[in-house]
Amino acid sequence: MAAALIATATAVAQETEKRDTLETSFVTAVKEKMRNTTQTGLMRIDSEKLRRSAAVFGTPDIVKTLQTLPGVAAGNELMSGLYVHGGDGNDNLFLLDGVPLYNISHFGGFFSSFNTDVVQSLDFYKSGFPARYGGRLSSVVDVETGEGGFNEYHGGVSLGAIDGRIHLSGPIVKDRCSFNLGYRRSWMDIVTKPLIAWANRRNADGPDSDGSYAMSDLNARVTYKFSGRSRLNASVYWGRDRLRASMEEEEDGFTRLGINTVWGSLACSAAWDYKVSGALKGKLLGYYSRSGSDVSYDFKVSQKVHGGESGMGMDDSNAGSVYDIGLKYDADWYPGASHHVRFGGAAVWHGYGTERNYTQSTIIPYMEPVVSRGGDDSSCHAIEPSAYIEDEIFLRYNLTLNAGVRLSAFVNGSEAWWSAEPRAAMKWLIYKDLCAKLSYTRMSQYNHLVSAMYIDLPTNSWMPSTKGAGPMVSDQVAGGLYFTPGRFIVNLEGWYKTMRGILSYNGANAFYPPLVNWEKSFTSGRGESYGLEFEGTYRGKEIELSVYYTLGWSWREFQAYSAFPFPDHNDNRHKINITGSWKISEGVSLFFNWNYHTGNRITLPSHVVIGPEGDTGLVFQAPYNASLPDYHRLDAGLDIEKRTRRGNKLGINVSVYNLYNHLNASFAMLVRGSDGKYSGMAYGLIPIIPTFSISYTF
Repeated sequence: MAAALIATATAVAQETEKRDTLETSFVTAVKEKMRNTTQTGLMRIDSEKLRRSAAVFGTPDIVKTLQTLPGVAAGNELMSGLYVHGGDGNDNLFLLDGVPLYNISHFGGFFSSFNTDVVQSLDFYKSGFPARYGGRLSSVVDVETGEGGFNEYHGGVSLGAIDGRIHLSGPIVKDRCSFNLGYRRSWMDIVTKPLIAWANRRNADGPDSDGSYAMSDLNARVTYKFSGRSRLNASVYWGRDRLRASMEEEEDGFTRLGINTVWGSLACSAAWDYKVSGALKGKLLGYYSRSGSDVSYDFKVSQKVHGGESGMGMDDSNAGSVYDIGLKYDADWYPGASHHVRFGGAAVWHGYGTERNYTQSTIIPYMEPVVSRGGDDSSCHAIEPSAYIEDEIFLRYNLTLNAGVRLSAFVNGSEAWWSAEPRAAMKWLIYKDLCAKLSYTRMSQYNHLVSAMYIDLPTNSWMPSTKGAGPMVSDQVAGGLYFTPGRFIVNLEGWYKTMRGILSYNGANAFYPPLVNWEKSFTSGRGESYGLEFEGTYRGKEIELSVYYTLGWSWREFQAYSAFPFPDHNDNRHKINITGSWKISEGVSLFFNWNYHTGNRITLPSHVVIGPEGDTGLVFQAPYNASLPDYHRLDAGLDIEKRTRRGNKLGINVSVYNLYNHLNASFAMLVRGSDGKYSGMAYGLIPIIPTFSISYTF
């Protein structure tokens, strides 16, 4: 049987090669063009586009680039938040060489985990998701690292405001095996150590302080070509952050406060691409992905009392992790000139673990210390199988349809769920430069991010769907007109999305969210988002200018908070981004990015109740009932490149964040004046930040 199948496949391949190559090439070219543009909400960004922009802290960043696009809210300033079409930020699927990543940021979200030195391209979907993607509600960020050159070595070194980067790629065996390697490390700890030591010497009578932060990540990819139709790619990503800080003082006793936090990710994969024939090729991918954190702190205070000692102490440690072991297969099949079929399946083993340990001690004079210890831990596993099929159908010369379905299931102990997710996208080419698109997608998400704050902190943990917190589901319809005359791109797109089963934290204010029986601290509700997006781009030889505008609404409905729907935290009615670049001369380029959006929503009391004895109480009528002042900021950058005598490049980047030094509001509160009246007071934190970086590439 197997021999017969192989013989048949070989005969089909030979017959395909005998066909009229002129006709086949023409049809394939048209079909590929249609296939690449059928989906709505898709933007492809190559490595050159990622690197040619105003770089915050002198380092280009993928997520910061995506934040400028229409339909995307950035959340808190300077953070790597990505809130797409009314999403919650934890519903974005990030893939690195096909491997899902759970933690995609360094330094609490100030910059992302993706090193642009090794990135080749990315596909960013906001709607119209093909059936081959699943597991998240709001977006897909599919990042592909580049293969190393098979004949020449290339590389570079860069030193930025907060980090340094090294990149090297080239052949291991010429024409057969190559590598691509990138490494980043922050150097702030190298500077802060001597500064803290100098401050301690200047303040000899005060407390001794110590602290450091270090970030590093590594990307490595090795490619081996068995033949023209078979190759193997092995990839590794490793990222790690560590923050340590302490303060000690000895004066009439002893006081110590310390914190030690480590968090990071690891992703390993091996992918085998094999071309069975001219009409069929496939990829088999196996991977391991893990993200975790360990946050601990200690506190001790004591003093001498009549020759004895009195005081107290506490040690607290919280650890959480999530890991995946996955195997998936994806196939591309061209059964004829008018069809491109994709199909495949995957099986993922999820592991979740949390652990908390604490020790409390009380020191009583002339007695043994009273020590109490406690803690809790939990661990569980889940299985998530899935399968999909989609067909890109060339209905007519000007009409294409991408239709498919994704089937998925999630088994967590005795609980199980399954989902059928239909997908459809259609493109009508009205004439050569104008087309219309329409899409519908359903997405399911089985993993939840347990977080008490909107900030990406190492205390956040991923947990599976349970009986008390089931899967989340979204349905989205999108469509628009897309016009590309000459050097111009003009797109107008609208969307409507509903979300079910989304969670909101309703527990007490806490740095550590609850991880055991965590569902009791969350309430389930619904979400709705709709709006319009506009893109206008001009691409000339020296000048490129883009204007992005979003008119959007984002609502939430949680009966535990309000009987009526209320705006989401990131309900920014208007959002405008104007980005541009100007190649002044050979080797000199200027970039700018102006950002504007209406203020993020906040919750303020609607009434102040004064009691009979003058005591006051605050009444909260509805969540997110007020908004911060409008946000606006201008970033600019200058790139200077010079060729050396050997043909290598020496580059200098000067970037300025918040060029006109506008302090945008980060938070607000009610303040009572001397006349007894209350007013809102907003506080800005981030001023102008100039940065500088230098690079050398060969």
